Amino acid sequence: MDCCLGLKDIPDNQNTVIITDPPYGINLDLKWLSEMNLAKHSPSNKSDCKIINDEKQLDITHLFKYHRRLIFGFPYLYDANATGWIVWDKQPKIAERGIVTPVEVASTTLRKGYDIIRVMWGGYMRDKEGCEERYAHPTQKPLKLMLRIIEKYTSEDDLIVDPYCGTGTTLVASKKLGRNYIGFEIDSEYFKIAEERLKNAFVTDKKFGGYFH
Repeated sequence: MDCCLGLKDIPDNQNTVIITDPPYGINLDLKWLSEMNLAKHSPSNKSDCKIINDEKQLDITHLFKYHRRLIFGFPYLYDANATGWIVWDKQPKIAERGIVTPVEVASTTLRKGYDIIRVMWGGYMRDKEGCEERYAHPTQKPLKLMLRIIEKYTSEDDLIVDPYCGTGTTLVASKKLGRNYIGFEIDSEYFKIAEERLKNAFVTDKKFGGYFH
């Protein structure tokens, strides 16, 4: 269902935590990348700024009513009341970075300052430990990343809410860590994938900090 409808029934309280990756960049025009390959020393084409036009189609202000939140998309999605940032390093230990974006940033009210989480996830290069199948979703987050985020910034009595859950990675991580969770997804194909992944997920009997270093 549409999260704008579903969130009306979820109150903002001390145990509700929004953790999500909204579908920003839907207007992004990447043709400037091919031009950069031909002339690497020339200024980038301003067409990549079309991502800013998302405001006409994507309104996430309904998320800001929740005091505890972590939203991927900074700086394209700006949270004026965020107190910190989570930087996901997608290509750790690689001297020569590829043309894909090497980091993604989430703004958050769950901490002050910033943390860096390093999980390999770029093209065919992926962290072998804790990563799941790559589904047909353009911005799927690795399970290992979401496990770290949820374990570090939430408690076992929290309710994790992902209004744009896609193929369900945030929900699977929540289930594995014994958290309560609610997800919304308007695309029927992504919903089916998330539903199947949750059926096959299990609650771990260990803290994930023991697995990941």
